[in-house]
Amino acid sequence: MRIGGSDFKDNPDIFLEEAPILDWVNLPPTAKAVSLWDCLHDAQIHSIRSDLLKRTMDLLCEIEHLREFHKLASKLEFILHLEGLQSARVVRYAIWPGGCSIPTGSSADEQRRIVAEYQSKWREESSSWTEFESSIKRENEQVFDISDAAITASSEGAVALKISGHVNHAAYHEVNLRFDALRINGSDGREFELEEFLRLGESYWAAFSARGSSTS
Repeated sequence: MRIGGSDFKDNPDIFLEEAPILDWVNLPPTAKAVSLWDCLHDAQIHSIRSDLLKRTMDLLCEIEHLREFHKLASKLEFILHLEGLQSARVVRYAIWPGGCSIPTGSSADEQRRIVAEYQSKWREESSSWTEFESSIKRENEQVFDISDAAITASSEGAVALKISGHVNHAAYHEVNLRFDALRINGSDGREFELEEFLRLGESYWAAFSARGSSTS
């Protein structure tokens, strides 16, 4: 299924219609982001293929836990295919050296507050997209481990995707992409609608939480 900004006009519960999106840091004030954490957390981007002439980009993702949980095809890869690519930016974060200490017995909310405060002290630094893209190669054992991701769209057709995580289990990076439409495909040729892709992750983490509850 081709997912474009104009495709969301009949689904206001997912995306709010607004002015064209410029980039993730300059979204319309009422734009609503949809979290992709459930389906992309702990995924690995092991290859990025972009075509300047065709204005496309493919993000090849390995999501082993979803593949095994849903008994999908062996070695299936998820491909995020971006059409009408307008902007590709990446920044890295220099981690604040003061450290982060979480007191024993802290509640989950308190832990999140401490971590958020710690991360707010990190310094954002510009980075080269060309260097970033060329460095993500499975054969070089250099992958982008995804921590979080989100997507938003406007009725004018622009789509923005933000993905954050670690390169090669080290430096933390944030990727911002702006484009016209997204297709989610499996390497076996299967196409996934956005809602279907989200449900793959939701059901996995629901089962994961249930397992944790049963052993506690």
